[in-house]
Amino acid sequence: MPIQRVILCTQQFGNYWSGLGAYSTSLAKGLLERGIEVVVIAPMGAEPIEGIGWIEVVPAKWDFTHGKWLSLSYAYAKALRSLDADLVHFTDARESYAYHGEMTAVGTLHDDYFARHRWWPWYYRRDYVDWLQRWAYYSFVTLLERRALRGLKALTANSIATAETISARYGIPQERITTIYLGLDLKMQPVNDALEAERLANPKIIFVGGNMQRKGLPSVLRAMQNLIPLYPKLRLQVLGKNQNLEKMQKLAAKLGVAEHVDFLGWVSPEKVGYYFRNAAIFVMPSLMEGFGLVFLEAMAAGVPVIGGNVGGTRELIQDGMNGVLVSPNSPGKLASGIQELLTDSEFRANLRTMGQKTIEEYTLDSMVQNTYLWYEEISGEV
Repeated sequence: MPIQRVILCTQQFGNYWSGLGAYSTSLAKGLLERGIEVVVIAPMGAEPIEGIGWIEVVPAKWDFTHGKWLSLSYAYAKALRSLDADLVHFTDARESYAYHGEMTAVGTLHDDYFARHRWWPWYYRRDYVDWLQRWAYYSFVTLLERRALRGLKALTANSIATAETISARYGIPQERITTIYLGLDLKMQPVNDALEAERLANPKIIFVGGNMQRKGLPSVLRAMQNLIPLYPKLRLQVLGKNQNLEKMQKLAAKLGVAEHVDFLGWVSPEKVGYYFRNAAIFVMPSLMEGFGLVFLEAMAAGVPVIGGNVGGTRELIQDGMNGVLVSPNSPGKLASGIQELLTDSEFRANLRTMGQKTIEEYTLDSMVQNTYLWYEEISGEV
């Protein structure tokens, strides 16, 4: 059945701060270009786009959930009561929690870390400074997320790994989850000899991520201890906002690397490209990861990447081919990987070449087309 009108419910749009916002914004634009009427429901402060219908909602002040997703789910449900469309797409599937309307509802899975939750708090003590609060919060969200996902007509996941975890842990049949890899409209930026020489003469490692502990920043800080004596000019630039930013700064000071670390906070999507362009290496050795759009952004800037050997990252990065994979919580191996990328020019060049091929495989056009075909399939089943 042809899809003519789609409603997207998203907590980030236009001026976003994570992969979720990049996905929602790119998907809306892509659908619009295909002649589909798109209406976006998003919180105040998000940025409308010409040609796309726009409804603002306000999350509750009491909401302690990340991105205020819980109260947003109720705001979305209220707004949807007076609307009609072929399909409602919650771009973060858990935000469908409060919706029980008659329109067909689907959702996208960007991560599986709540589904991986462990019910004993000590499990988190090694990796997180806020381990007890994290355990309590994960316990709460896991129960709500399970209910939300089970109530949707169908789900799409950003990787096979995400789909498999969600299916197994929440008892959702695998046939209800379709893997559609994310993509961005990226073009490989040429790296000339002068730029490469500057990158290596004054090497900068870049880390981009909101959930800094889960994405492996502590391991990166510990790796810096081994690297600074070898590379006195080395700097680590940390982009992203996080409630534990101050604790990460204290960890850097405790490790004696603070003078070599720049905590830059949230940086607009337009400015992130500048930091990529001037970086020698991008690192994100996540403890768990759904996919990692940011790897594609780094590859497009001609920057070698290092990721954690976990989850959907293993579907995106082939170790030694288009990037380097390291085990989480292995600062020694991470330091060795960084050192190799700072000294082996041939290896760096090969990774740039393979990075070009990788971004050509994960295109925005492919993502939008596959999503539209998925919409039609779901609509035909109603």
